[in-house]
Amino acid sequence: MNNRSIYFRQAPTITIFLFAYNQENFIKEACLSILEQDYKSPIEIIFSDDCSQDLTFNIMTQVARSYEGVHSIVLNKNKKNLGLIGHVNLSYKLSKGDLIFAAAGDDISLPDRVSKTIEAYRLSKKTPMSIYSSVYEIDENSKVRNIRKPPFTESVTAEKCVLSSALIIGAAHAWHRNIFDTFGEIEEDKAYEDLVLAYRSALLDGLVYLDEPLVKYRVNVGISYQHVINNKDKQHKEKFINDSSYYYKTMTPVLNQRLKDTSKIAGEDKLIKKITRAINRQDVHYNYLMKNYSFFRSISKSVGFINFLYFIKYWFRLARKGYL
Repeated sequence: MNNRSIYFRQAPTITIFLFAYNQENFIKEACLSILEQDYKSPIEIIFSDDCSQDLTFNIMTQVARSYEGVHSIVLNKNKKNLGLIGHVNLSYKLSKGDLIFAAAGDDISLPDRVSKTIEAYRLSKKTPMSIYSSVYEIDENSKVRNIRKPPFTESVTAEKCVLSSALIIGAAHAWHRNIFDTFGEIEEDKAYEDLVLAYRSALLDGLVYLDEPLVKYRVNVGISYQHVINNKDKQHKEKFINDSSYYYKTMTPVLNQRLKDTSKIAGEDKLIKKITRAINRQDVHYNYLMKNYSFFRSISKSVGFINFLYFIKYWFRLARKGYL
């Protein structure tokens, strides 16, 4: 759009931070997609490797050295593996841009990802803290499978998403550094950064959704897919316990971090009580479920597996809403 009068703010300075770890098969394509952005102004690009044991960093280095464009490239290799959250915290320290684009070492950013995100940033009537989009899902051969939209595509308040286990697609996320200025580093190192940062943005009324796929998001690889593989051939009890344990271990650190973050915003006592209650009940219900697996299994045999699934879904819904 050429009518500058519709813009509510100037374009921010930009950092694209590429998070890489043992992704030698995909990293070159990921790096090149960042260097091929059509955004005209200079971008700070940080290729950061979390102490990979393969050739990931060597490939990033080769790509960086062969680049002759207007953007600046910073190479970083962590001396020890920091893990996802440690790496995200480091991105805040190393980057200089106001708006930080997250890029994974196995994903592909479309050429107009930055330009369209900045356009949405400038057009937003609210002050953007997080801008996120839909994605194209691709397989290990980079073949597009379908378009995937995030769980929340409408206006999102902190109250709506405070207990949610899915908010945005982290692979297509750009956040403002003010999030870290306000809340500090993420302290819960077992949490997922998108569930933390998106909620922080909701607390600041700054979640902005861009309804267009801007990233090719590789599926069937990575941490979450490894959980699926681990469960593929498990027996009923072991799989059930693993699934429940996975959800519990994922959400407990997320809720703990959300509690800390909410406590830093004045006037959010209701949210604090809601999170505290959810943490306490999640712990109780998880332990109860594990101890009483045989009881739920007997229900499955007597009423049928499908009805059993509906029963479990209904039970969890009541539990999460605080009725149990």
